[in-house]
Amino acid sequence: MRFVMALSVMALGAGCAHSPKPAGSAQAAQQLSAEAEQAYASLDFERCAERFRASGEADVEGPDRAESFYRAAGCASLAGHADAAVDVLKRAVQGGYYDADHLEYNPELAALHPLPAWSGIVAEARANLAKAPEAPFPTFTLTGLDAFGSRKVDRETARRVLGLEMGKPIVPSSAVFKQKEAALREQYGLLYAHVSMSVYFADERKGTAFVVMDMVDAEDAARVRFLPEPKGHLADPEGLVARWNEYNQRLQQLQVQGKLDENSTCKVTHCIGGFGHPDLVAFEPEFLAKVPQHLDALTAVLREDADPNKRSAAALLLAYAPTEQETVQRLVPFIRDPDSGVRNNVLRVLTATQEAATQPLLDVAMVADAVSLPHSSDRNKATFLLSYLLADLSPEALKAQRAGLIRQLGETLVAMSALQLPINHEPAMLVLKQLSGEKYETADEWRAWLARQPKTAG
Repeated sequence: MRFVMALSVMALGAGCAHSPKPAGSAQAAQQLSAEAEQAYASLDFERCAERFRASGEADVEGPDRAESFYRAAGCASLAGHADAAVDVLKRAVQGGYYDADHLEYNPELAALHPLPAWSGIVAEARANLAKAPEAPFPTFTLTGLDAFGSRKVDRETARRVLGLEMGKPIVPSSAVFKQKEAALREQYGLLYAHVSMSVYFADERKGTAFVVMDMVDAEDAARVRFLPEPKGHLADPEGLVARWNEYNQRLQQLQVQGKLDENSTCKVTHCIGGFGHPDLVAFEPEFLAKVPQHLDALTAVLREDADPNKRSAAALLLAYAPTEQETVQRLVPFIRDPDSGVRNNVLRVLTATQEAATQPLLDVAMVADAVSLPHSSDRNKATFLLSYLLADLSPEALKAQRAGLIRQLGETLVAMSALQLPINHEPAMLVLKQLSGEKYETADEWRAWLARQPKTAG
């Protein structure tokens, strides 16, 4: 499977070197920023703007100060205070903020575009960019948009509600996305609506972005049947979760900077980026040595910890169990974790493990059920997993599964085959070819094939 990075909101730093600052001011600024992030997540834009502005004022100088003022401007704009947003945005660019493309295409700042001060702010950011020591995070071009899961909302309707333009630069905003999701749920009576965005850093799709609007109609409630929310607060066994998160943070930095070797590997079946870079090489020996000693503790974190970030890390660490069977046994109960990020990691490890296997490791019915999950990252991994599982079945077992899977998944797979995001339509094509013995390449051809299949009940 190709590696893509899914984005929600990107709070990008100004990219300048950090200057030393008093410990007290740094601590105060960090606390204020954390409070601002909480307000942002709950769409409390008044408090978000006030806390980010206070964080910038508590900082002494440098990119964190400029970034805080920039984030304050976005929140003030979303709160309807355009003049206040302009004032704090001026402070951001005067303090060195230089990600001019992010500023120009940030939907949180769209209300400021007609104001007289806007062009000068953009020009000052571009002047800062010309003097910047390194390039900011790239801005991607919207290349594809998919709407999936609802009989009421098609792709064009989703595009209109989201306010997106194909072929234009796109900057994701989790706050704006949440507002659009709420609008869709209310207008069309949806049980679930979620926007996600995937971007490509490499290959022929480098610089492209794909947006997916996942939806669930009210009558399809079974698709959002999840495990109860965990409530515990468990210890991190020998600091493995913290070490994994440290590895993952450094990995993503290298990925964004284009310094990650795409051929880098790991010593277990699942890799999100390998350990070949000198900054990463020390991590894997630690995981290999320590994870087998703490399998029960990591499984308990996955089962019981209230923090989805800890559960997500625990799922990835369980790839380092001594055998593929034990990895599968420990992860399968959590395919329907209530958090999409945790489900994503559970399914990606299971998928990689089955891909490397030579015999079926999971139950076909359980995997087929996961294909109905609501989020695109659920479905694409579950469908890849199903493809690898079917490939390891005997011809007789595959034949016995064929009719039931076509009845259960035929419509879903054909709909997925029409999606634009490659990682979403490619696994559907693979499974359709396995079930049919045909080699069609378009959704229309698969739709016609499905129409010819017997409509046997059961």
